[in-house]
Amino acid sequence: MNTIAEIEAAIEKLRPDEFAELAAWVTARRRARKVREKDIGKVMDKVFAHHAPLLRKLAQ
Repeated sequence: MNTIAEIEAAIEKLRPDEFAELAAWVTARRRARKVREKDIGKVMDKVFAHHAPLLRKLAQ
């Protein structure tokens, strides 16, 4: 298992309040590191494709 997969697995276990705290932290870090929206957009298709089965299941 790679680091990203391990991080994703850990995030899935977070309570909603913990997830909200993480989301706020990630947003702050992205802004501080000046990560551009278009750079994020480049990887979003890969993320959605990877998680498509889960997203479909959750949508039911």
